[in-house]
Amino acid sequence: MKDNFYKRLLDNANDLIWAVNMEGCFIYINDNISEWGYDKDELIGKPLLDILNTKIIGKRYSETSKLGVRSAFEMEVLDKRGQAHMVRVSSSPLQDDDEEIIGVMGIIHDISETQKLEEKLKNEERLASLGRLATGVAHEIRNPLSSVKMNLAILRKRLQPQGVDEEHFTIAQEEVANLENIVTELIDYAKPMPLDLKRLNLNEAIESAVIMTKSASDEKNVAVKIIKAGDAPLALLDKAKIHQVLLNVILNAIQASSPKGSVTVQAQYIKDKQKAKIVVSDKGEGIKPEEMKFVFDPFFTTKKSGVGMGLSIVKSIINNHNGTITIKSEQGKGTDVSLEFPVC
Repeated sequence: MKDNFYKRLLDNANDLIWAVNMEGCFIYINDNISEWGYDKDELIGKPLLDILNTKIIGKRYSETSKLGVRSAFEMEVLDKRGQAHMVRVSSSPLQDDDEEIIGVMGIIHDISETQKLEEKLKNEERLASLGRLATGVAHEIRNPLSSVKMNLAILRKRLQPQGVDEEHFTIAQEEVANLENIVTELIDYAKPMPLDLKRLNLNEAIESAVIMTKSASDEKNVAVKIIKAGDAPLALLDKAKIHQVLLNVILNAIQASSPKGSVTVQAQYIKDKQKAKIVVSDKGEGIKPEEMKFVFDPFFTTKKSGVGMGLSIVKSIINNHNGTITIKSEQGKGTDVSLEFPVC
């Protein structure tokens, strides 16, 4: 009776619990192994190496195989499907009733999601610090910039420049206007305006944004296709802010596309999550892996023009809607930008 209780206790544990003999072959493994795509019966009698399929296996496996030594470390392993997991491995000697060592036992705890959450928290803290810095800089710039703008207007009216002098005045005023836009974007990013939430139809929001990008798509000869969601309920959104988000993301996709390329904007309803989703896909060059972690950073851009505030503001708006934005990209194949929002 007691043996059955302990067996159920081990089999139903959330972590992977295992034991190997002196040859390193499984003599026990609990039911959690099914989460890794294996059947435990197929592993009994086979080496532990069958599941520790990893690039750094040599050093780490030697630690688990040292008889009489307790060890704990983190490593990356692959499940049967080839998906990578970051895990924490703890192992200790396995002894019989006479306290003779007959093998090794251990626990493998998947910490992949925990690491993702920690990384997300660090990233959010870093972006928050950037936002506070941006706000301070923007406010320090705004007043002298307004003074420059006003004095340029006064001098132009008083001097009434002609020819080359007029061109210089025009350039100066246009650059001041550009700086004002940058300052405004910084403040919008760092201190977003309160949302005016209303129930919106995602299909209609997408259509409106695509119409506004028509001149850009026509100029580059890029076809923009809309795939509507037939069963999507209304989402509680700020119409103007979501329009700004969609414009930015769709324009990015158009600019990333080759002439005669295509962009797809698809609305979806994820019933099990009770979320509405918009996916903007292009078949452009994609984003370099080493650049992916910077795409939401203020002032990061790979474009020849622009200040790199677009996706920073997009992420800020999405976060304020309690939504999420994710980007998947593969060089030479294109990029998918996914926006998710809670539905009403």
